[in-house]
Amino acid sequence: MAFSYRDLFFGGTTFCCCLPVRVGVLIMSFLGMLLSGILSIILWFEVASTPDMTSGEKAAFVCAGLVETLLFAVCILGFAGVIVRKQLFVMIYAYFTYFHFVLNVGVAIWLLWLVTHGTENAAANACQRTIQNQDAQNQCIGLLKIAKGVYIGIALVVLLAELYGAIIVARYVNQIQREKRGARASRMSTSNESAFKLVPQRGVRYSSVPGGQHVTHLSYDGTKEFDPYREVGTPPLDAGAIAGGSFSYGSPPPLVATEEVAYGGGSWTHEQIGAEEKERLKQQDIDMGILPAPPEGEVSAHRDTKSPEGPPPPNPSAIDELPRYTLSDSPSSRV
Repeated sequence: MAFSYRDLFFGGTTFCCCLPVRVGVLIMSFLGMLLSGILSIILWFEVASTPDMTSGEKAAFVCAGLVETLLFAVCILGFAGVIVRKQLFVMIYAYFTYFHFVLNVGVAIWLLWLVTHGTENAAANACQRTIQNQDAQNQCIGLLKIAKGVYIGIALVVLLAELYGAIIVARYVNQIQREKRGARASRMSTSNESAFKLVPQRGVRYSSVPGGQHVTHLSYDGTKEFDPYREVGTPPLDAGAIAGGSFSYGSPPPLVATEEVAYGGGSWTHEQIGAEEKERLKQQDIDMGILPAPPEGEVSAHRDTKSPEGPPPPNPSAIDELPRYTLSDSPSSRV
């Protein structure tokens, strides 16, 4: 795998060599919640209690109060998101952390410009004009330079700490995204496998069999392919042979032609049904003119074919009607 600076800085799962990034984000959000809450209270109190501020100073305090108040709310959201592993809350906290870092960089540059120019003006006015002693002037200028260096050092430490915190938050965001993608891929693979396999899913339990009943498992000979058109009369495998590990790989037993009983009586097999259906379709094609009619000898030979039930019964012959008699006078009565 190729080396990547992005993975080096933002793809890790720990900070300070061994601590997990989730703990780091949890501590950062908690401390940010406390500090931003205290700063927002101080800033809004100064705005309310100092009426003689200039418009520029008041605008600066109001903007700082708004930023710290938003940071307080976002830190609460990030703290809750880390606890419940909510990706949306953590991403909102991360983006506001990036924005706050960029804003602090701009404020630090502006304050550094003020301190630099302020020290030069103060050295020129306070030290050179007010203090007449040369040694005292040099001491005053040295103290102002030390103050400027102290401010630069504090600003760098704060900005580096906030930058490292932003990197920790970015690592945790990437970790949550990887976990979400892995869980989604696992669910999809599990659903695809369960669609074609009888795999028990999470939270699914088998129903218990009532007492006195036994579960009957279907026997299957694994040595040959399953044939759905095979007759049902094949005897099942011996349970003792299966338990002992001995199997017979000989020729399969012959199929038994099972007979079905009709509603009107009589019996037939599947072979007889198939033969009858073929003859019916053939006769239908002959009647429609698709096939030529067979010769008379073949028809008579086919009629003489014997069936398992014996020859068909003879057609009943017509019964002569009894003579009809009518009442008439006897010869003696005519005389």
